[in-house]
Amino acid sequence: MRATVRDINQRFWNSKSIPHLTIRTTYNSTQSYKAHYHSELSIGLIESGSTCLSMPEEQIILDKGDIVIIEPNMVHACNPVNDIPRSYHMLYVDNDWCCEMLSALYGYEVTQFRCDQYKLDQQDIGTQLSALVSTLSAQGAQNVASELDAHLLNLLSNFCSPQREAENSDELASKLKHRLLRDIAQPSPLDIMSKELGRSKESLIRNFKNHFGITPKSFLNNNRVEKAKLLLKSGMNIVDVATEVGFSDQSQLHRAFVNYTASTPRQYQQMTSIFDNNL
Repeated sequence: MRATVRDINQRFWNSKSIPHLTIRTTYNSTQSYKAHYHSELSIGLIESGSTCLSMPEEQIILDKGDIVIIEPNMVHACNPVNDIPRSYHMLYVDNDWCCEMLSALYGYEVTQFRCDQYKLDQQDIGTQLSALVSTLSAQGAQNVASELDAHLLNLLSNFCSPQREAENSDELASKLKHRLLRDIAQPSPLDIMSKELGRSKESLIRNFKNHFGITPKSFLNNNRVEKAKLLLKSGMNIVDVATEVGFSDQSQLHRAFVNYTASTPRQYQQMTSIFDNNL
């Protein structure tokens, strides 16, 4: 019988010493992921095996020692190669912290940024980061917080650039996005939105996916899951979280959470006790 997400050997790490960083370490997993995005800057360190990173316009094979960085809200998926297990660290760096650092670097307010490249030929940095992650697990954050921040800033400053609002942004896709985000718990049906925007539902979906690389439904579920993460961290009951973000019941939240994060809501909520032990 195929392993489920509950069988994945993985752990989460966070600390008040480095509040802008969350680390997920996964061992020998063949778990696949749907197309999704994160609100944070994602940094992946491949410890063993290979994984296929699917981006809107390309696919990248990542092997042991490779580093990948993905800007916030970039749609992607990571899947094993030939169903062979792989181990990796994922570092999620808070978007506001990244923008604050880039603002200091560039001398003006940066509100969004892009990664200049995704796969980095920087195995020395990857080795150092992997060693720091291991040290965090063994000793806690206080001894290595400043060193880890220095590495994060080095990656950010070297491989990420400020991004201004695109001059050719798609007005129709943007209008639909704003309508979806007005109330993620109870958004208007696409049939109604299509009448408001003067396009067929099929045209809206196609236009949205062409512009953002994700369907409106997946975009909405991503936002629901991201909000659910915050509510789970706050200690809200899982059933209440499901209702708050617009899922019909706890099982629907469970399925979406597993599809987009490769962990269950309860596993994610248990991170808070781990946070408290890593101060």
